[in-house]
Amino acid sequence: MSGTDKGRQVPPTWLLGLSTLCNGALSGVLTITIPQLLAAQGVPVVVIAAVTGTSFLPGTFSFLLAPVLDVGFSRRTYAVALGVMMAGFTIAALNSLSNIPLLTAEMFLANVGYYLFTPAVAGWFGQVVPRSEEPTLGAWLAVGSVAGFGLWSAVAIVLIRSLPGGSGSVVIGLMALTPLLIFPFVPAGLRPGLRLKESFGPLFASIVQVLRNRHVLRTAALFVVPAATFALTNTLGGLGKDFHAGEAYVGLIGGVGTTVGGVVGALVAPQLAKRVPPLVLYLGIGFIGALFTLCLLLPTPSPTLFAVAMIGENVFQSAAFAVAYAIILLSIPKDSPIASTQWALLSAAMVIPITYMQLLDGKAYDLGRLPGSFVMDAGMSLVACTVMAVVFGRFWRDTVRADAP
Repeated sequence: MSGTDKGRQVPPTWLLGLSTLCNGALSGVLTITIPQLLAAQGVPVVVIAAVTGTSFLPGTFSFLLAPVLDVGFSRRTYAVALGVMMAGFTIAALNSLSNIPLLTAEMFLANVGYYLFTPAVAGWFGQVVPRSEEPTLGAWLAVGSVAGFGLWSAVAIVLIRSLPGGSGSVVIGLMALTPLLIFPFVPAGLRPGLRLKESFGPLFASIVQVLRNRHVLRTAALFVVPAATFALTNTLGGLGKDFHAGEAYVGLIGGVGTTVGGVVGALVAPQLAKRVPPLVLYLGIGFIGALFTLCLLLPTPSPTLFAVAMIGENVFQSAAFAVAYAIILLSIPKDSPIASTQWALLSAAMVIPITYMQLLDGKAYDLGRLPGSFVMDAGMSLVACTVMAVVFGRFWRDTVRADAP
């Protein structure tokens, strides 16, 4: 820690976690507001899904860029710069709705900032809070992200429709950056001591270590398959008309649903993790959540069903994220010089199924409307949960036999 940080009190862990209100807010605009606006212009759902799915691709390779976060400048500096980057490209995207290729590129670049912002913040905060507080930090990082997603999903469409010209998009971007005001009050932590070219050696060494650890590989496989992805949360925003729901209603429920459902799921999951092994809990969330999705096929589509679907899907998705965040934080050694890189590397696996399930759900909708999307999302999750339960079940049995006298 720098000399100016010695003796500085660390803000409450929950307040640190709420810094992700920033990237959650901008993600809400990208995945809820922009699909709404495109749908209002008559853009086909399959095109909207392709644009949104493509914009998530940085999550699959952002760990290759993450070594930059561990060199040169402090992680605080990187976090501020990435927040501004996200806001800038999100504002640009909101003003490029008539140009699909340009819109896709701007959403893609906004998500580059999004997927690097969290590693910068998590790598920084994970070094300044006690080890015992890391599961709490993981839960509140998830809370901040989903709460920001929901709040901005609710207000963004109203601001865009009510404010003149492009001023609504600027206001949205500036509001999203307000959580960064806490940064000056947080100790900067260890200043990165590596040069850029020196950072890749420890990175590749950590990758080799991860690849040699069977438990880590199984955990990564758990994140790569769509066991608890719930990509429908990113599709429902553009399907309000299928539930006979108006634009304002979709924005309101999208905001309230993702906020309430996300916060509840993120805060309940760590409590359950004290009683249930995290990996078992992760699979349980995926399995029960998939059954919930299938149950949505029974009632007749209505605005009320839209609200139930939006809130429920977000409960399960944020619970899964909270458990995954806690696992990742606990896996990173204290005072690690490549903490941000390791976070990005392990969390990249979580993004892969979101990307391809977004595309699959969109294609299934094109073929079978709402039932097609729901069956695709739930069916893939049930298959993935079953396969991973068998894999982990065999692993545990083999471990018990190996340890038996």
